Amino acid sequence: MFGEKRIVHNYQRILSMLSQYTRGEQNPQLVMVTKNQPIELVLQLIKHLNYPIIGENRVQEALNKIEACGETEAQWHFIGHLQRNKVKKILGKISLIHSLDRFAIAKEIEKQASRRNITVECLLQIDICQDGSKFGIYPSEDAIKEFLDKINPFSHLKIKGLMTIAPYIPPEETRIYFKQLRSLYEKIRKEEALFSNVEMKTLSMGMSNDYIIALEEGSTMIRLGTAIFGESD
Repeated sequence: MFGEKRIVHNYQRILSMLSQYTRGEQNPQLVMVTKNQPIELVLQLIKHLNYPIIGENRVQEALNKIEACGETEAQWHFIGHLQRNKVKKILGKISLIHSLDRFAIAKEIEKQASRRNITVECLLQIDICQDGSKFGIYPSEDAIKEFLDKINPFSHLKIKGLMTIAPYIPPEETRIYFKQLRSLYEKIRKEEALFSNVEMKTLSMGMSNDYIIALEEGSTMIRLGTAIFGESD
């Protein structure tokens, strides 16, 4: 793992190059993945970075960091696999859930959000590579629209886009997967008016291994850990 100054430099360097990939009026966003990073380091980074978006994979680790950091300018995203019994713990603390992948979770989010009278923004996780190692909705327009039809009555849930995790292969080989998700994203966006709770704004794809390819294929949000923090010791 790099020292604090090197981490800040890496973050700012990557952030500065994102404008190269602007589409329309939207600049891609950078999610800094702090899984397994010490709370003390995250606190220091928040002080040095302007309005960072912080992504966490585990509910309890996310909650511990959010509580320790208190009122800050950081946004917190949940990017890991979400279990139904953990939903109520993160609502109101997370600004975006990247990993809505099944109806049972959507139903629980709607139930808990309704009780609190809040709206929860989510991305649909799409299992783009279908290799049995990832969670997500089947990567077809029909499957996605079927899911959206089922959750259409949910007034406390807002779908803001799609997310995927490409297989860990040489970066150039991920291009076909990102092209496929971008195509699905555009198709759903053209028909979003059919659904009461869909506003397609975010295409979350690209991690430390493949984020350049993802950006080239139209990602609007990348999720980086190793590229910022270096390899874990």
